[in-house]
Amino acid sequence: MKTLLLENILTALNLQPNEKQKGKKIKMVTKDRSEIKNHTLYFHWHDRKVPVDRIKNYKDVFIVTEKPFANMNKLKPEQIIMVKDLEESFFTFTSYYRHLFNIPVVAITGTCGKSTTKEMLKHILEEKYNVQATQSSKNGGYYHLPYLMGIDENTDVAVFETAVANMGHMTEACKYFYPTIGIITMIDVDHTDRFRSFDDYLSEKAKIMEGMNNEGTLILNIDDPSLRSLDTSKFKGTIITFGKRKDADFKIKKCQQYSSGMTFWIKYKQSEFKGYIPGLGEHNVYNAVTSLAAAAILGIDLHYALKRLSSFHHMRSHFEIFEGRNQITVVDDTWKSNPASLRKGLETLSSIASPNQRKIAVLGRMAALGKYANEEYEKAGHLLGNLGFDVLITKGSVAKDFAKPAIEAGINPDNVYHFSNVDEMKRFFDSFLIPNDIIYFKSGGQGEKDRDIDDVIDYLRS
Repeated sequence: MKTLLLENILTALNLQPNEKQKGKKIKMVTKDRSEIKNHTLYFHWHDRKVPVDRIKNYKDVFIVTEKPFANMNKLKPEQIIMVKDLEESFFTFTSYYRHLFNIPVVAITGTCGKSTTKEMLKHILEEKYNVQATQSSKNGGYYHLPYLMGIDENTDVAVFETAVANMGHMTEACKYFYPTIGIITMIDVDHTDRFRSFDDYLSEKAKIMEGMNNEGTLILNIDDPSLRSLDTSKFKGTIITFGKRKDADFKIKKCQQYSSGMTFWIKYKQSEFKGYIPGLGEHNVYNAVTSLAAAAILGIDLHYALKRLSSFHHMRSHFEIFEGRNQITVVDDTWKSNPASLRKGLETLSSIASPNQRKIAVLGRMAALGKYANEEYEKAGHLLGNLGFDVLITKGSVAKDFAKPAIEAGINPDNVYHFSNVDEMKRFFDSFLIPNDIIYFKSGGQGEKDRDIDDVIDYLRS
């Protein structure tokens, strides 16, 4: 973070610094008491114990609080900054810090594609620019403040994922980042255990426009029916669209799948461009084009951006293909499982499998679907049958719900198996798998990978 003077922070919070608070440098701002060290400003949420004895060992630690706490009298009076409303003061600070930097900030949201799009855009930018970005798929609210404080005088551009798992999450994220460019990749059923309806989930995602103060640039997937119907009437900035529809600003004209990646052609402003990305599936072309649209808004030459994308290293467990033992092919797509990502994964697997390969799906549960769960498991089960999968293996009690609709859609009941124990699954594979099988793994929910499934995948590595 940029080193700040405490007196300037207090002035931003509409507080009058006293003489003993002047000239004090702040090099860490945190809500996490474990991060307190020298020159720290700590925002104390009152349900957490303040480590007073540890704080006494550090130099220049100041505590923002709205109520007294235990052993407060052991600290110097100037270390205590009393405020009427801690949350209001905290977000006044995040606004103050964010607006110290006149840089573009990209916020990416959507049901699927956030992490890959973010990594692609970061890859395009980072050769020439200093980029502050979300790490991997760590996009929960806990990380917002550290990501914000990672911006400093050397930062040229920031690229953040803004995930939505509950009401208010988008609004809160924007109170940290104040994005100038917003991206919505696509919207489908997810986290609907925390929303009364899909429309409420969509509305929360759409609050990215309010978080941008209805200004700047909004990039939308025009092929997504939910986004085509999105009310953008209050948005006064620029809207850029991407997709296959003829009226898309970044029009995907064609894409071809090869053994190691995708070649695609796009049209933008009367010019046509050809690109290549490692990683399979049409959905990755959409991710690539989304990143290209953002790069163009940031002033990056598209020829340069396309060249950078051709060297992109695909993310772990995002349709990651490798050779397994005994000449089988393993596809690890276990970073997350929701209806949209499962559908894209199954379709992509089906498109790369040869006619003489047994297509085997190993599925864990899809989490956080709420009242839509039964419907989405039924859709996925039918898709397995319709795509001609030969074998279905489920892991965990909830994942059993894939089986009945899969059988209805044509999978032989004798080729449907269920396991709860990882060692049993390993022993089954020892005797069941034959050379040339292709086996697709999909699991993970609520941002957590299934360690048992990971263990099986590692077991099958050559």
